[in-house]
Amino acid sequence: MNILIYTHHYPSPKELGLVPDTKVVHYFARMLLEKGHRVQVVHVAYWAVKEISPARLRHIWPSCRSYTVEGVPVRLIRFQMLTPRRVYPEGFQARIINQQLRRMKKELGWRADKVFVHFPTVFAGLTEIFADTPATLGDFHNMDVMLLRERDSQGRILRFIRQLNTWGYRNRNVQEYLTQRCGGAPVPVYTGLDAALLGSPEQIARKKQRPFDTLHLLYAGQLIPLKNVDHLIQALAQLDFPVTLTIVGDGPERPRLEALAAGDARITFTGWLPRENVIDEMKKADAFVMVSSPETYGMVYLEAMAQGCIAVASRGEGFDGLIRDGENGYLALPGQVDELAQILRRLRSLPLPTRSALIDQAYALACAMTEDQTTEGFLQANSGAAQESAHSSAALQG
Repeated sequence: MNILIYTHHYPSPKELGLVPDTKVVHYFARMLLEKGHRVQVVHVAYWAVKEISPARLRHIWPSCRSYTVEGVPVRLIRFQMLTPRRVYPEGFQARIINQQLRRMKKELGWRADKVFVHFPTVFAGLTEIFADTPATLGDFHNMDVMLLRERDSQGRILRFIRQLNTWGYRNRNVQEYLTQRCGGAPVPVYTGLDAALLGSPEQIARKKQRPFDTLHLLYAGQLIPLKNVDHLIQALAQLDFPVTLTIVGDGPERPRLEALAAGDARITFTGWLPRENVIDEMKKADAFVMVSSPETYGMVYLEAMAQGCIAVASRGEGFDGLIRDGENGYLALPGQVDELAQILRRLRSLPLPTRSALIDQAYALACAMTEDQTTEGFLQANSGAAQESAHSSAALQG
């Protein structure tokens, strides 16, 4: 199958000077390639007005270049924004980008069978995306919903997304918004877990029997404000039973967080670790805690659940819906330190049968969401089934 993937975020070589961001789209593209599909990624990136500089003025006219990431071919189109708070190209920039896309398609020598547009609100005006394409799915993230709720940005964006055949979501909030907005049934487009990362049944069985004499907590991710690691440290300060917290990751918040945790011997900062070392930390942990906001998805929860961790995630954010509170994990409201502390107390006091059932349900979710399974579901979702509802909804008219 021939597949085109348009995205606003994608890994790129350091020398290109783009801000590193989520690899979630890349994992999806790489999996499609490994399954034998022909894949081309189009990475459309921009600098906001506040980032304008003499060196970037030439990018008022969009420029193209190609690179590869782990075998995935990528065509980068980047440009400089000219209007504050705008997220899609000016009219003349859109015309240039459309020309570049037509040229790229001719160079490819093949026609796409499927097209996926991640962060679709950024692509308003790029009509070439829909040319000669039988099926186009828009994968909506939190950012897209935020922009759609802003009245001053809806007109041009809505004209673009009305052309999508199918609307996809990654979390319950986005699902609920799209259901109300498009009047139909948006489809889940979850990113799956590398099956090689699934803990063995024997490992999970051992974890189910391990006593909680000391509760071992883990956080793994960027140390940035939206991850609310400070709230986790503050919740830990309220606990009067044996507990440890390992914080894996790095970022601008690290000095402040280390100062906040100063003197608490229960807390360890490891800094950045390779993925295999993070998995090792998950194997040792009893619970994985990340109560971030906003959070579109959160692949790390699934990785932790695959190692037998009980996950504590954000209520109303990315994994809410996949994590069912009290059944296969717990949900805490971001910013509520007392509630988080209470959940951790509840974890510590769980009877063994209840804890075992939680771990079983968490592991079952991870086993049901491997890359093979979610990628196949993603391909099946882009069938145009939501076309009628997405195109005919009165809500889309303004």
